[in-house]
Parts: sequence; structure tokens; C-alpha cells
Amino acid sequence: MSRVVVLLLTAMAGMTLLAAACSVPTEPPPPEREEPIFAQGEYGGQPLPGTENLYNLMPSPSGDRIALIRERTPGKPFDPRNQLWIVDRDGSNPQLISVNTITVNWHPSGDQVAVTVFRNFTVHTIDLETLETTQWTGEENQRISFEVASSSGWFPDGHRILVHVNQRAYQQPFPRGLYVIDTRDSTTTGPLVELMQATTFGNQKKYVVGKKYLRDRGPISGNFARYTFADSTWHWITDFPKDSLDLVDTPVPSPTADLAVQPRYVGYAEQLFLFRTDPDGTDEDARQITTLGGDNPRWGPDGSYFIFRRDVNRGQGARYVPYRFDLETMQARPLWPALPDSVPKFPDLSTQTLNQMAPRRGSPSPRAPSPSRKIAREGYVFES
Repeated sequence: MSRVVVLLLTAMAGMTLLAAACSVPTEPPPPEREEPIFAQGEYGGQPLPGTENLYNLMPSPSGDRIALIRERTPGKPFDPRNQLWIVDRDGSNPQLISVNTITVNWHPSGDQVAVTVFRNFTVHTIDLETLETTQWTGEENQRISFEVASSSGWFPDGHRILVHVNQRAYQQPFPRGLYVIDTRDSTTTGPLVELMQATTFGNQKKYVVGKKYLRDRGPISGNFARYTFADSTWHWITDFPKDSLDLVDTPVPSPTADLAVQPRYVGYAEQLFLFRTDPDGTDEDARQITTLGGDNPRWGPDGSYFIFRRDVNRGQGARYVPYRFDLETMQARPLWPALPDSVPKFPDLSTQTLNQMAPRRGSPSPRAPSPSRKIAREGYVFES
């Protein structure tokens, strides 16, 4: 058995496999090929007309619900983009939570989420029962007063949120890097480490993995790194040449082990790789685990599986749908095989109650209006 396989099996030992949420497909998917099968231009592109494009599918802490971002409503160009929905584990009971949202992170209790609002890049929290919303960055009286921050998730105490400042605006009074916001009193500390962004918690939230830059401006520099909270240190986990950084996405670490999954371009398509994130790991340990394509991985709460996105049609403009990769079997299957195209059936937006994503500084917004009331957000108006 090769060294990398032994390392991966050792790191994954003791994981509890989450019970399958869906029925087994009538016919199993074809096995992964050993070599990439795509020619230039065969993989990727915009979804076909009338089809869905879902991304950032994030299982809840209990695993019984999934938060996801729906890029658009097929056939309705005037509907808001980047809709945050929450569905049951089997894809049923979809509920619209917010719009113009690009990231979502579950609270440890599963009763609220932290989100990043698109365009202005501000961090908010949403109570999933009342739909009350609180804004934590981007206002004049806040430490991170510019609209340049994104959420990285909650600390285990359920009070603090890790955010990363991913831009440097004109006259911005604080550096790029990682910050911690305490939602009990709005206290913001940091940067824990400068010039680090796009971070995700790993292995019991002992550390984060993200992109680390060497300089604030100028040509792209740096690589992907791991920052450990216990000793406030960081180290590189990849050493890609600077001209290759556009061909790899940020690694996403396992919530229960020192492993990460990362999309990398191989043979004209993004493929997924597993590798170690501890100081003794090297990129030589990386193992390619897909050959039919994959990107945008998000781990399940117990680390036994992750959800990712795949171009199922292998053609320009092909549709992306969610897949589930189980580490015990090292196989990928459609996330919801019992559903058409493995995509939930979303109800019309007019049937949903939207929260108001415009709270006052540091305080919850008013309770969401009743479905009979018009709601105007970002130029969109809904009425049921």
C-alpha cells in the first residue's frame, strides 16, 4: 500500500460514516476513470438555459439540513441573484432565507447563520426562527468600517465569528487579514495574522486554512497556509508557483482531521485532491480523488463526507449539480439521486418571506414582514 494511502486512511480512522440521506439510485453512477477525459473547452461554462446552478452547499451541525446558494432563478432574469435557501437533508422543504448572499456558515447550535452579503462584502448574522438580522461589519462606528469583509465561520463558543478582510480600499484604516468579532458586545480584535483571506476552520476548529499573501499590493504573491490558534503561528501547506495560483482554489480542511480537499485544474477541468495540512505534510502527499471533475467542496459535520459541484454534461454551458463524496468508499454519487437532476424543486419567490438585510448599526433588524407585505431589496420587489 502506498505511503499516501496509508496516511489518508490513518487520518480518517475513527470517523463515523453519516447514514445515507437518500435512496440508492436505480443504476449506480459510472466509476471514475483513471485519467482525465476532457479536451480543452469540454468542461465548465455557464449553466444551460432553464437549469440550476447551486454552490456553497453547507450541511448543518446535525447534518439534517443543508444551506445552499442558488445563483439565479431559471427563466426569471429579474429575480434577485445569489439566493440563500435551506433545505432538508433529502432536498425537501426549501425555505428562502436571504438574497445577494455568497457565503453561509452555520452556528454551532444550528439556529442561526453568519453570511456574507454580495457586492458590498459585509458580514451579517440571521436568526433562522425570527429572520432577524444583525450587521457586524461595514458601518462607520464598527472596527471593520469598510465593506471589505467576509465570514469564515463561528468559533466553538457560539459567540465569536472569524472574518477575513479580503480587500484594501482607499484610505482603509485597518489591514487585510483575520479578525474576530464577539457578537455579545461587538468587540473586534485582530488582525490575528495579516494578509490572509478565504479561510475555513479545520480539525475541531483548532486552525484555519486560507490564502496567505506576502505583500499588500502588486503582483500576486504567497501561497496557501494554515494558521493555528493555540500558538498564533502559521505555516505554508502548498508551494505552487506564482503563475499557477490561478489554477487552484483555496483548500477546504476537514472538520475532524488534518486533511484538506482542494480543486485543481488537471486536463482542462477542475479535479479534487486530498492532502495533509499538518506541519509534516507536503504537497507530494496530495492524492487526486476525482477524474470526472469537481469544485466548491464543503465538508459534512463529522468529516466522513463532503459535498461538491460537478459539470454533469461535460460540455460548454453544461449544468452543475451537487455530488456527495464519501471518504470510506472514496466514491462520489449525486447528492439527491431520487430528485430530478439531483436539484431540489424551489417554490416561487412570491411564496417566501424574506428577511430585511438592512439593519441599523449593531442591532437586530425589525422582524420579517408578513408574506402579504411588499418587500423591496436591492431594487427587487416581492409580493405574495
